[in-house]
Amino acid sequence: MNILVTNDDGIESPGIWALAAAMNRLGNTVIVAPEKEQSAMGTSVTLKSTTTVNEVPSSIPGVKAYAVGGTPSDCVIVGLRVMREARIDMLVSGINYGPNCGRDIPHSGTVMATLPGYFRRIPSIAVSLAVRGYQDETRFDVAAGVAESVAESVKEGRLPAVGIININVPNTAMEEIKGILTTKAAPTGYISLFEKNPDGRYAFRIGKSVTQEMLEGTDIMALESGYVSITPLHLEVTNHDLIPHLREGIRALESKLMGKV
Repeated sequence: MNILVTNDDGIESPGIWALAAAMNRLGNTVIVAPEKEQSAMGTSVTLKSTTTVNEVPSSIPGVKAYAVGGTPSDCVIVGLRVMREARIDMLVSGINYGPNCGRDIPHSGTVMATLPGYFRRIPSIAVSLAVRGYQDETRFDVAAGVAESVAESVKEGRLPAVGIININVPNTAMEEIKGILTTKAAPTGYISLFEKNPDGRYAFRIGKSVTQEMLEGTDIMALESGYVSITPLHLEVTNHDLIPHLREGIRALESKLMGKV
């Protein structure tokens, strides 16, 4: 089994090395990650400039690592090329420093890095650790253990190998986690827009989600309640429900426009 590991926190993040060590127990693993932090880059790719790809020293025996001067999506595209002689069987992104839930998901470099794999029907997993500010201890080991169990279940067919599996893990010891919940993305998030100062400028902040919007069954509610959240994601660009109504409106518009010709 060939596994590609990436992230958006950069090649030096301890999260990606904890994740790669866990994945390496399941199969042949390679790391391709940004040379610098690329948080909240979403689906961004480098189009109008060149980028660099450099192999870097790896602390994991048998695991090669590459630093890319670009975005997480760039890294996955490069990774697909690096391993082109051996088909990639799984793509795993993370471990992100902070949660990726609800309406924050489209902005996430960690989650959106899985899209190139998703489009190629490669089982894809995103892993985030719900760190709250500057906590004394960052439990990447716990998140890596959860990711390894999920990836192993996908590998062995106990979990579906289609779509994207988005995992959010509380930043606590394993024995303090209450369990694992299958969730849906919340209609709110942790990223908010606040006024920065009296001159009218604004800045994005990552804070706590509004309590009344933490609906039952959502990823944020699971995290706030001490559970691991696992959310299945997919991307469907077309709004099929609107096609019949839009078709009727287009017919009327067509008749009106053609009548003027």
